[in-house]
Amino acid sequence: MLLNPKHGYGMNMNPCLDCKIFMVSKAVEWIKKNHADGFDFIITGEVIGQRPMSQRRLTMPIVASESGADDILLRPLCAKNLPATKPELEGWVDREKLYDFNGRVRTPQMVLAEEYGFTDYATPAGGCCFLTDKSYSSKLVDLWQGRGSRDYEIDDIMLLKVGRHLRPKGNYKLIIARDEGECQYLEGYRKQYTSIQSVSHNGPLALIDGKIELEDYNHAASIVARYGQGRNADNVEMTFALPNARAQSIMVQPLTTDQVLKEWHV
Repeated sequence: MLLNPKHGYGMNMNPCLDCKIFMVSKAVEWIKKNHADGFDFIITGEVIGQRPMSQRRLTMPIVASESGADDILLRPLCAKNLPATKPELEGWVDREKLYDFNGRVRTPQMVLAEEYGFTDYATPAGGCCFLTDKSYSSKLVDLWQGRGSRDYEIDDIMLLKVGRHLRPKGNYKLIIARDEGECQYLEGYRKQYTSIQSVSHNGPLALIDGKIELEDYNHAASIVARYGQGRNADNVEMTFALPNARAQSIMVQPLTTDQVLKEWHV
């Protein structure tokens, strides 16, 4: 679905229409397996015009058709703007009690939530996942380009959410923690990736994703040193630690901010 979406991408790497079809199809599979328990139709919170790709008047029938849901897919928030579904025609739900919300304004949903006493919910706007985020999508594309293939594992996806991602060379990139929490998170990957960290000054933990050559160690360490408290020092002692190997120390001069900015891949 992500690698080759039938209906294409949105503004970034978000295959929203294919994703919606996929999710509803999984719900259809579940209903078929559990039909004997009395599950007869599917409800989603979609609203016509709320999302520019998957929630349009022209694409909503595509979701129902290609997912296999057809007329058992009910959208209560905008049902009156759509043809009646089986749950409505059979009298399982009262169509007159459903809604005709439309457009990107979330005020009607927020008023409805207040009527039912719901006060703790996510911000009702913006993208629904990381793939709608330009920065995250750029990192994903860079990951594929750097490896020369579009293969990935779950750890790759998780690490795209963490740290600064800089690519000094095509064969490797640096993932540099931005705060203490991210340092702790990256600690869990020390046994899988070569890591770099300052020992003479406080500084972030960084992982190397890819195959770094020995002659690139100094340059990589100089970049990481820029993000520690030794950024203005003449020299900083840094350690390289390969997975399951003893750390090696080197002395480097931190790069300047302007020099580091050239290393960004986005």
